[in-house]
Amino acid sequence: MSISDILSTAFLNLWRRKMRAFLTVLGMVIGVASIVVMVSLGIGIKQATIESFAGTGSLTTIRVNSYSWVDNGNGGGTSRQTELNKKAVTAMKKIDGVQSVMPLVTTYGMLKSGRYAMDVSILGVTKEDAEEFGIELSEGEIPGGGGSNTYEMVMGAWTLNNFYDPDNYRPAVDSKGNPRVTSSSRIQLTFDYRNIYQSQMDYSSGDNGDTRPLGSYYKVKVTGVMSEENNDFSYYCLMDMDQLVKLAKANKDYTSFDSSKYDTVLVKCKEIDDVKTVKAAIEDMGYGTYSLQDAVEMAEESTKNVQYLLGAIGGVALLVAAIGIMNTMMMSIFERTKEIGIIKVLGCRIDNIAGLFLAESAYIGLFGGALGLVLSFGVGALLNQLLVSSGLRSIIPAYLAFGAVGFSIIVALAAGLYPALRAMKLSPLAAIRNE
Repeated sequence: MSISDILSTAFLNLWRRKMRAFLTVLGMVIGVASIVVMVSLGIGIKQATIESFAGTGSLTTIRVNSYSWVDNGNGGGTSRQTELNKKAVTAMKKIDGVQSVMPLVTTYGMLKSGRYAMDVSILGVTKEDAEEFGIELSEGEIPGGGGSNTYEMVMGAWTLNNFYDPDNYRPAVDSKGNPRVTSSSRIQLTFDYRNIYQSQMDYSSGDNGDTRPLGSYYKVKVTGVMSEENNDFSYYCLMDMDQLVKLAKANKDYTSFDSSKYDTVLVKCKEIDDVKTVKAAIEDMGYGTYSLQDAVEMAEESTKNVQYLLGAIGGVALLVAAIGIMNTMMMSIFERTKEIGIIKVLGCRIDNIAGLFLAESAYIGLFGGALGLVLSFGVGALLNQLLVSSGLRSIIPAYLAFGAVGFSIIVALAAGLYPALRAMKLSPLAAIRNE
């Protein structure tokens, strides 16, 4: 018998017993749909986890600091500090997989608008670095060089909400909760907190042991406001790096700013797959590192058990379907014993007989897998509507879809193997005498 004869005969044999074939295929449909839907929910949980972390920053960005942990091999270790400076930044730029490096030059001051004030962390950046690292604005533009008496600044997404009255510490909001200080308000910057709290303490007399003259105020022009989605920088205010260095040097009595070294450096990798190797290279230089990939990997590890459980639940249904296929094939052998004997006497090779039963099993697996996949998409769409408020969803990628159909055929073939071998071993004469 040719392969086409085997396939056509196997299909006709199933067609002759349509109800039994339908019920067997139905079992396979339910089994495949169960395992696909369960696994798709596991994939959805993983994707939701990744997206939740991606919303707090870039998955390709590594945060580098000067402190690292040195393991002593006995379950303990010591903290080590390695200076982060321009030389280190240059070395990091040469690491394979690194796209760009941005040192974070920061200092602290206070902003004042009318009677309201707030503490502020100021980050010095270049326009190029800001664009490279995806610092997004909801309005305005990244600061450039301002005039001699005015310094440009981008406000963090939530910083305008942090103004308060230093006399009573009440927040600067109106009766509706809206901030009284906006991006268009007149704002001044000082690095001397005594300018803000003069009403509470008399610093001019030197009674508090501080004989420094009061620091200066600087006019600030707000050029933009950061997007709320950019959580990496939303609590900072941004200034042009050269301007910030100039201001910090002019106020060295009031800041601990040191432009020769950095507290933190951000390293952006070309691809997500580069993060692990780049992190390892930086750690070998003696620095501590952190990336969202670390958090994602930990979250993925914790969700693996959930995925395994969901897959196992679906697997039970598929196992039951496989038992149904084996039962159907065994019943088919008992009913067609005489037929098997006759075709053996007529000279049909025993491997062709096994092929007939395996082909019938494969058909059941193919139809069950395909229809089960269709049902999976329908159930997945329904679940996505029901789970929309929770953020979870069913995701069926191409590899899962094709893998499910292929796996269902393999399971069906495995279930039909024993009946096929049994059919091969039937004695032709005994089969013909069978009533």
